[in-house]
Amino acid sequence: MKKEFNHNVISLAARIVIAKYEAILTTAFAFALLISCGEPLTDSTVNTDMPIVESYIQENTNSLSVKIYSMEVYLQDDFILSKPITGMSPTVNGKALTETSEGTYTLDLQSDTIRGAQEYTLNFDYNGATISASTTIPEKVNNLTVSPEYITVESSSYYYWDMDSDTIEIKLTWDDPEGSYYQIYIESPATSDMPDMGGGMQFRRRMMQPFKGSSYTTTSREFRTAGKYSIYVYRVNKDYADLYERISSTDLANPSSAISNAFGIFTSMSVAKTTFYVYETDE
Repeated sequence: MKKEFNHNVISLAARIVIAKYEAILTTAFAFALLISCGEPLTDSTVNTDMPIVESYIQENTNSLSVKIYSMEVYLQDDFILSKPITGMSPTVNGKALTETSEGTYTLDLQSDTIRGAQEYTLNFDYNGATISASTTIPEKVNNLTVSPEYITVESSSYYYWDMDSDTIEIKLTWDDPEGSYYQIYIESPATSDMPDMGGGMQFRRRMMQPFKGSSYTTTSREFRTAGKYSIYVYRVNKDYADLYERISSTDLANPSSAISNAFGIFTSMSVAKTTFYVYETDE
């Protein structure tokens, strides 16, 4: 089954103080305007009248959404809460988007499909300025393989990823003719079948930092219980990788944006899937 880019899980939410979505890495991402260490912004630091735009367009789907909201900023003694910006009239490639919920605008392509190498351009007016951004859909990863395709563990070693256990290297490979950026997403079997890792935490999903290359190597410790694992390799654009790297660093000041007259992200990605199995044996 095709895995759609999960905004609720790996969203690089382009708001100032907090991200409003569940995160894979156990913490939510915030846009590079995040105020760190409680340090207030001054009025001259950023233009707080500029909107925040957030959109992730995925290859091989037939709809796209754009979220538009205001900044959440601490200005000296005043705390400005972020709010959805309603009543906008955004277009993508000249087609009008419909506001399907507050601040969320959607374009249903119906029988059309988002394909690799297509360009999508966003436009709308806000506070007398024209907001615009463009993204080109990456081609899907080809020839994705995993080696080995499975491992077998003794049922008595349910916690077989213990530090004293043996590890097996597991390698993903794919074609990379253009030197693109990639991100690996591992989805484990259902949490109801998994052991408690302490504090009520159970491994369910894992997202890796975006990187360049044509392979990724992990170990059997990444696969923490028996069952079928789905592994997704996203090809992402440079703006996504740059923003991810920026918010993963300690330098969260001096915000930048590829969107004209706004902050946030308007980007796209494609995805390929493979499976990996962990089998249990009594021997």
